[in-house]
Amino acid sequence: MMRYLRPVLLSAASLACLAVASGADAQTSQGVQDSSNAGTPGATDGVPLQSDPAVAGAQVASPAADSAPAASGEVVVTGIRASLASALAIKRRAGNVVDSITAEDAGKFPENNLAESLQRIAGVSVVRSFGLGQQVSVRGLGPDFTNVLLNGRSLPSDTGAFAPDGGGRGRSFNFDVLPSEMISRLDVNKTSLPQLTEGGIGSTINIITPRPLDGDKSYASLTVQGNVVSKVDTVRPTASGIASWQNGDRTFGVAVSGSYTDLRASEDYIRVGQWDAGAFNVISGGTANPFVSQQSFKGPRQISYGVVRGGTKRYFGSGSVQWKPTDKLLLTADGFYSELHQRISDSILNPIFGNTVVDPVVSSNGVLVSGTYPGQTFLNSPAVAAALATARDANGNPLSVVQPQTLSVVRARDRVAKSYDVGLNARWEPTDQLTLEADASFAKSTGNKPDDPYILVGNYAQSSIGYQLKDGNPLVTDNDAVLRDPSLARIGTFQNYGQRVDDRINEGRFLARYRFESSFLSNVEIGGDYQDHLKGLKDYSNPSDSYNTLTFPFPTSLFRPVSLGTHFLSGDATPPANSFIGYDPAQLAAYLSQAAQLNSRGNYSSSYLPQTDAAGNVSCTGNCALIAADPARPGGPFALVNNPGGSFATQEKVAAGYVNAAWRWSRLSGNVGVRVVHVDTLSTGFGQTVTGFQAGPSGSYTFAYSPATELSGKANYTSALPSGNIRFDLTDRLVLRAAAARTLTRADLNDLRFGDNWSGSVGNLSLSRGNPGLKPQFGNNYDLSAEWYISSINYVSAAAFRKDLRGLFQAVTTEETIPGAPETVFVTQTRNVSDARVQGVEVAGQYALDERFGWAQGFGVTGNYTHVEARTSTCGFTGLSPDTYNASGFYDNGRIQTRLSYNWRSKWITSCNFDNEGVPQYHASYGQLDLALRFNLSDTLQIFADATNLTNSNNFLYAGSTDQFIERNVNYSRFDLGLHITL
Repeated sequence: MMRYLRPVLLSAASLACLAVASGADAQTSQGVQDSSNAGTPGATDGVPLQSDPAVAGAQVASPAADSAPAASGEVVVTGIRASLASALAIKRRAGNVVDSITAEDAGKFPENNLAESLQRIAGVSVVRSFGLGQQVSVRGLGPDFTNVLLNGRSLPSDTGAFAPDGGGRGRSFNFDVLPSEMISRLDVNKTSLPQLTEGGIGSTINIITPRPLDGDKSYASLTVQGNVVSKVDTVRPTASGIASWQNGDRTFGVAVSGSYTDLRASEDYIRVGQWDAGAFNVISGGTANPFVSQQSFKGPRQISYGVVRGGTKRYFGSGSVQWKPTDKLLLTADGFYSELHQRISDSILNPIFGNTVVDPVVSSNGVLVSGTYPGQTFLNSPAVAAALATARDANGNPLSVVQPQTLSVVRARDRVAKSYDVGLNARWEPTDQLTLEADASFAKSTGNKPDDPYILVGNYAQSSIGYQLKDGNPLVTDNDAVLRDPSLARIGTFQNYGQRVDDRINEGRFLARYRFESSFLSNVEIGGDYQDHLKGLKDYSNPSDSYNTLTFPFPTSLFRPVSLGTHFLSGDATPPANSFIGYDPAQLAAYLSQAAQLNSRGNYSSSYLPQTDAAGNVSCTGNCALIAADPARPGGPFALVNNPGGSFATQEKVAAGYVNAAWRWSRLSGNVGVRVVHVDTLSTGFGQTVTGFQAGPSGSYTFAYSPATELSGKANYTSALPSGNIRFDLTDRLVLRAAAARTLTRADLNDLRFGDNWSGSVGNLSLSRGNPGLKPQFGNNYDLSAEWYISSINYVSAAAFRKDLRGLFQAVTTEETIPGAPETVFVTQTRNVSDARVQGVEVAGQYALDERFGWAQGFGVTGNYTHVEARTSTCGFTGLSPDTYNASGFYDNGRIQTRLSYNWRSKWITSCNFDNEGVPQYHASYGQLDLALRFNLSDTLQIFADATNLTNSNNFLYAGSTDQFIERNVNYSRFDLGLHITL
């Protein structure tokens, strides 16, 4: 129980003052206007929030909403308080369990990043990429269990193999393609409604953008700011603007918005590429009297010390036109375009250890915690060389000695993402009781990872390399001269990778809702959706490992020094050297592609180039220059060509129909209905046989393939998804809710592919196999909650939830012997094999002091805590933290606004089978402190400052136990300073 004490106490600190003033608030609410209408049972009667004009009117649609004259005795809130109050009004009136975040003002969301804003909601945690929130998990279920909509429409995503979790090529959504300034509201639906598009067992998140007829007058806003990341001195600009106009009688309106964002990235990390488990050569006694034996333990194969620098530029534009030709008909056309360019340079000092250790120290877990990997000087000493020559392994065979290496790698982790969406909507109310609505949209997202050259440069270590696990971090001693002298460096491996993701959704929806008067039934709604979803991924690589030994020299002029800095990893770790040799991958590739260098390869018999040209009919022997000039292979022999085995396309055609009935009886109300979904799936991929395996200096394999054969397969299924929500207004302020629903999450599109994808290194040769026959995961969801609304801004809530999951996806790994493979192959395929139960509780609340508290007026707190447990036959749910909490203190007096927020999540599993060892990989607990400041110079002009990750919190990953180190990284603090203008 003690492990839960800290999060509970910290959350309680945020909620403590709720009880202090609750008695006074229960007696009177005259200090704050209560406009939520929550005393009316079932205020929305199960109508989706985006379609409910009453709820839409509660949001902060424009500055005019805050500047309207207040009625006598009423206090109109602004800024942080306005955002909290309008979000609470939505929660209070909803026909299901929903939490919302609304803009503080037109064009001003609480955070600059949508995912970071969402983590303020109970049960929501963030998946970050280079320190920026990119995806979210809800109630312990990962990003693939969350369905993301834009104005009720499905969104494609550029999510590919460059997703932050290293996998996930399908359902998850990258929030960083959308600027927060263009969003008016986020709704997190934690219980289901038949109207909501299926796909989110964890939740359905609806992103709502402003439309010109939402408010009651025209408005405009402009935001300009600069941002800087610690360790990166350059200040980068960001600007956004939104303008909304409507005519005098509010029958026609136009809204346009645009933004430019330039964000820097700064990350330091230490990463163990692979742990070898087995027999190591062990030397004791030094060079004078060496004794050689073999000992079994786990030891790191290689360690990377990396510095990531770069940034992201995003261009965004959106527009919306609304026309109301009559009081009964509203026509809307809207769309957006987003383009994101991410340029990241990853410079890595990469010692590779070998299989021989001097004087190892092994932990009780069988993991190496200290030892020395001997270099060539030690290994070539006469006594050591003689001892190694006569030593034998357990089978009586001579020992194999793999020498350590000191290498440098520079990678370009670039990403280009483009997304757009256009849609038309018509809403007609032919009578006071009947509403008809139709919606059609077309959306597309492309993700391009254009070039990712992987070039190993270095040499076999002359001096020995020391390893020690100290204070939780690897301490490596490597003084080899190649770190500083580029004339000693040689090329070891040249591989190049690229990917392109195309995701397209055509969607149409309609609904008919009939409202009853003086009846137990409030309304009945029927509707249907049709969606044609096509997602494909093309994988590219250069045909083979172009240099597989450390033998090929090149001019020292191509090198440049890389600094690890004097405060690497916030000073929490010491790298082997403060600097090492680096290079520009593009320049190095251009040099190696020159005809003279290609023709000289014959002097290096152990290295090799692609054996054929792009057409597959020219031998490289003696013809390398010809291949370099081959017009069918632009860029020479190292250029990217399609890798069919890693490419796929999956098309889903989804037809759905639903019926939902909302009812009310006295203070009891609710909705019940069913959604029926039919899915036809067509999966295509390619079959290839591996004809050759080649291991490079680092141990990584490259492969030669037979010609590809296209494969395809079909599948279909029909599912019924009933749901129901019950609401009991026990008093005008106390609401009890219960909900039950059957939901589903479809398989990752990558898992539905046809074809095999080879990867891995010596001792860990892997094959990933698609499974077009995967069925969806189903969840039976149950929720109970109580919500006490102290006033229009203050509340406390508690909820309990349970999700019984059936047909859970699990990556099953088996060891197989495949003809032609040089070793046993770990074959992984995702299957519907297990069931699980996820259950938990969450508490949340917020309190803002008003004029009754004198000098303390304007102070407030918000907080939430979630505890989740998972029962499963596997090691657990990836991404599930048993405990998460968020605590914020704020001050808002109308002119000055500030908020200090801390969010924390307990450790979680990132993989159930690290490195095919059968042990889980963990991410240690993580907490982050953020600060926001606002100062209103006038009614229209505001200065603001934001700080993200003030304490430079770091991420720590390990396998099984903390002495099997995997990674530690830190994304440095980010600071923003800007000006916000409203007109």
